[in-house]
Amino acid sequence: MFVLNYEGAEMKITNPGAELRSFRTADGREWMWQSDPEVWKGCSPVLFPAIGALKNGGATIAGEFYAVPRHGFARGMDFEVLEQGPDYISFMLKQNEESKKVYPFDFALIVTHRFIRNGFETRFTVENHSGREMPFLIGGHPGFICPMKDGENFEDYIVRFEKPETCGTTLCDGPGHSLTRAVPMDLGEDNRTLSLRYADFDKLDTFILSGLNSRKVDLVHKDTGKGIRFSFDMDVLAIWTSPGKHAPYLCIEPWQGGPAYADETGRFEDKPYHVSLGVGQAYSCGYKMEILD
Repeated sequence: MFVLNYEGAEMKITNPGAELRSFRTADGREWMWQSDPEVWKGCSPVLFPAIGALKNGGATIAGEFYAVPRHGFARGMDFEVLEQGPDYISFMLKQNEESKKVYPFDFALIVTHRFIRNGFETRFTVENHSGREMPFLIGGHPGFICPMKDGENFEDYIVRFEKPETCGTTLCDGPGHSLTRAVPMDLGEDNRTLSLRYADFDKLDTFILSGLNSRKVDLVHKDTGKGIRFSFDMDVLAIWTSPGKHAPYLCIEPWQGGPAYADETGRFEDKPYHVSLGVGQAYSCGYKMEILD
């Protein structure tokens, strides 16, 4: 466990996975879901080089099938500490014997967690060290405590989008969890407000949104407006809590990519929103959480 303190705030990061497991403000208040194996054992795993389940349990790369695991392998591998300063820490994962079995590329994945004013930032940088084009998906999966205060309920909270939205949520087709079609979402009269209801997650599992106008969403109490602001620079946003658990958390997940679509070819290079990185190139993306309190 790595523990960082800066101006009274605290972050805890675990390895394997370079996963942020705790963010506390100077008043001692915890903002991150504190993993429960009976509900969801994660907190904010790093998703690379896959997001969700790929078609037929893997992907075809340059004509050969590789059994890329669900959400990739980065979350279960040991990173090395690359750099550390007063307000940040960076970890690096490089290819190894195990990764090469399911993803045939030389790469570096750098994960940086940094304190910012009233919150934190997590950024991912991927470098292509192979001698050929390198396709991949990458994403975050942070879970935030919700409801945020004693005496409140999950359904007292809303997700308010930065701008009006007209996109629907993409649905899964059942046990295979392939994505099929988008259906309309109820975002209120302003087309910006998603009211949180456990029944919706029990039915849909996950809201998966692409084509958004917004790059910020607020997870806030509907009456007080207090909560968090979440900013991201990726093309897909997922909103999730464990179906049937009525658990006190909500994940806001920025993705560059996504699970398999039912009509996909199975080729990694054809996956919607994937990144294809040229030889020697680097790609960076990430997200921020800021407290509105």
